[in-house]
Amino acid sequence: MENYRKRLDDLRERINYQLESYFKYKLDECNDSKIAHVIEKLRDFTMNGGKRVRPILMIMGYSMFAEPDDRIIKASISIEMAQSFLLIHDDIMDQSDMRRGKPSFHRAVEKTLNGDSVERIAENIAISAGDLIDTFSHEALLRSGFGLENLLDADFEFSKIIEDTGKGQILDIYSSIEDVYSEDRLLKLHFLKTARYTIQGPLLMGAYLSGNKKYIQDIKDYGKYAGIAFQLYDDLLGLFGSEEKTGKSIKSDVNEGKKTLLMIKAYENSSEEIRKFIESCLKNGNINDSDFNRLREIVKSTGSYEYTKQKIDEYNGLARSALARIDGNRDTIEMLDFLLEYLIKREN
Repeated sequence: MENYRKRLDDLRERINYQLESYFKYKLDECNDSKIAHVIEKLRDFTMNGGKRVRPILMIMGYSMFAEPDDRIIKASISIEMAQSFLLIHDDIMDQSDMRRGKPSFHRAVEKTLNGDSVERIAENIAISAGDLIDTFSHEALLRSGFGLENLLDADFEFSKIIEDTGKGQILDIYSSIEDVYSEDRLLKLHFLKTARYTIQGPLLMGAYLSGNKKYIQDIKDYGKYAGIAFQLYDDLLGLFGSEEKTGKSIKSDVNEGKKTLLMIKAYENSSEEIRKFIESCLKNGNINDSDFNRLREIVKSTGSYEYTKQKIDEYNGLARSALARIDGNRDTIEMLDFLLEYLIKREN
């Protein structure tokens, strides 16, 4: 286990080095101080924490079938910059003030502005910055040094990842205003918004860059089930985790009206009176401590907490079965198995 942790740390260092190098390249070619200031903010936002799970998985998708070299490290930063693009826009939509324990991108920009309408202007700059780093992400992939056919396969997959994530975001926005929300619809959302770009997509991009397409379906299955397990666990952390470790308010999911599996099953298993209370909490927008603590107790007393944990274990098992069907580098596959365990037992 310690050996795997060291390897993950080593990969993070190499990824961070390439990210820093790429931002330096973009700053060196920039000839406008305002644009350079935004690129610097993008660099700071991207380099601030982050577990680098997505680029690491992209490297592993490649390493299952080919010997890794600097090209795959350079290519892997594409998915991390896409992460910044999505988070910046997500924080504007959610009106989140914090990200990874520091001000969200639009709030950080707002602090640098003076005059009227600074909040709106900061959001406009942040939206444009997100668009900018989205283009950076594709450029980084295309400049990584792989052959044209493999690059086209990987970049096409990359575009589909962002498309599916956008579809998932639309479902997520609608979920906050829909009175009825089912487990099946939630799992579709989790697949589109989380599994595709957190696990399945990066693995597929790496596999395509290796040129091996034999196990694409097994990789898809592993990524789908591992991604859903990851998101369900993330929802657990969102309600029962530590603010100091997650870097965001423990009330944020409730204040955003998110209908997680925890909320859906608690609602299904409650009386009409409790259902009304759950609805009021999700519509409040600024829940107080007393109601928040009561809501957490309801999630546990209705069996929703245990049900969610069982579903995490179920999807974890399906992911492992898919992984066992892949005939690739055994050390990489064992590391993927370790990473799956890490993803559903992390504290942030």
